[in-house]
Amino acid sequence: MNTEVPHQSLKRGLSGLQILQIAINSAVGTGWMFSAMVAASFAGPSALVAWFIAIGILLIIAFNHAEAGSMFSVAGGSARYVHFSHGATAGFGIGWMAWIYGAATAPIEAQGVLSYAQSYTDWDLFQADGTLTGLGYFAAVALLAVFVIINLFAIKVLGKIHSMITWWKIGTIALVIIALLIARFDPSNFTSQGFAPYGFQGILAAVSIGGIVFAYTGFEQSVQLAAETKNPGRNVPFALIGSLVVCSVLYVGLQVAYIGALSPSKLAQGWAETTADITAGPLAALAASLGMGLIAVIIYIDSVVSPTGNGAAYVTSTARVSYAMSRNGYMPAALARVDRRGVPIISVLLTFVVGLLCLLPFPSWQSLLGFLTSATAILWAGVPIAVGAFRRNFPDIHRPFRLKPAGLWAPLGFCAANLLVYWTGWTTNSKVFIAIALGYGVFFINRAFQQPGQRVNLDLKSSWWMAVWIVGTAAISYMGTFGEGLGYLPFGVWDTGVTTVFSLAVYYMAVATRLPVETARRYARDAEDAAPESGTPAVEILTHS
Repeated sequence: MNTEVPHQSLKRGLSGLQILQIAINSAVGTGWMFSAMVAASFAGPSALVAWFIAIGILLIIAFNHAEAGSMFSVAGGSARYVHFSHGATAGFGIGWMAWIYGAATAPIEAQGVLSYAQSYTDWDLFQADGTLTGLGYFAAVALLAVFVIINLFAIKVLGKIHSMITWWKIGTIALVIIALLIARFDPSNFTSQGFAPYGFQGILAAVSIGGIVFAYTGFEQSVQLAAETKNPGRNVPFALIGSLVVCSVLYVGLQVAYIGALSPSKLAQGWAETTADITAGPLAALAASLGMGLIAVIIYIDSVVSPTGNGAAYVTSTARVSYAMSRNGYMPAALARVDRRGVPIISVLLTFVVGLLCLLPFPSWQSLLGFLTSATAILWAGVPIAVGAFRRNFPDIHRPFRLKPAGLWAPLGFCAANLLVYWTGWTTNSKVFIAIALGYGVFFINRAFQQPGQRVNLDLKSSWWMAVWIVGTAAISYMGTFGEGLGYLPFGVWDTGVTTVFSLAVYYMAVATRLPVETARRYARDAEDAAPESGTPAVEILTHS
């Protein structure tokens, strides 16, 4: 594979604190303003259990990211690890999911801004069916353009912007939690109609499609920016774990405050009826009903600040993923070019164009929540597969963060990610699998137009497990009970057991069919993105092997 593309090197200018702030900024978007309400509508007070289940799953996934990210600090990291372990065909599928979820998140955040704006302005931004009006589309395009302009200031300026927005977000959520707890806290709400009125299935639905996992998506952005941080072996694990801890404290505190602050009369019709229209702003409306007009105003201000910060962050990371896919030979070589300031400008502009297209078919923030959760879980699932293969193909590489034992954490991480996909349900997953098929269409069309010497090796002997995984996952989802599945797999022991056993079989199949050692080392050796003087330990060892 020819990965040599004329380009400037990415610059290692981000400190550990800066990538921590970017990770928090990426995770805290519009999700925090809706997740407490939506999760409670699925699970009632037991939404608290759902948060802790999600935290446990995400910690397992984060540990796998930390080992891989500290080994290979390359741009768009999680989109590239499977390329290093299993080659192009499998690697593209994971990279495509990273790109899809990132490119679609920026327009979702733009719509989040407009959804709140609809409730406090006289602007006619949405039609009756929830789609954007002409004015709404123009406003969304303008917001996406703002995200792009912020990114074109280069990464150091962007880091300073993220710093200011991140501290605002943390302070706002903390203020809302304290204000709600002081204004009203009714302990009886936690047993209203039972602690778990919709059972354990409701809890798992809250995890996947109730906004909980979606509220965390973005915590792994430190891995995507690993080529642009100083001391990645220390900073990447610090940002991964640190962002999860900070966000968990805020989100769990917000869920407790939200449940306790609700009026008992509002629960008379059940928790499923407590949801408000997406444009009503549930937390702002709750604060206003408690006589906290100033808090409501602050929330409305943050309805602009949080999505804007999140949208800018996703333009940043998505541009690095398309850069990474180009470096792998999946997409045109022009996407790997960066300017003298270290910004992959063509990738940034492509993200803008795709964001415009995403605004057309999806009418609201809520319509893509489950889709992005499932797509992100598939992306996350690729990292444990790569970690298992790296332990066998790269035993001599220094691992600043080393899982002990990887033989437990890697397959556990793959199973956890697959369970998230299953819990999202067939209605949503069917669209994700269609997106995967379309992505492979793009991959093979691009390959057909490449010069023979530029075409990546398909590595089919090391990638066939990918087809088994996707087809099998689709079949299990279709036969399950979540999201209008056929219900052939009863909820509980059966569906969880089948998903787990299938996941373990795919994991060990994938690790066993990994790339030959020399091929894997050659792919990884070609992956250095940062300035030569800032080479990673992995690249340094591979260069001399």
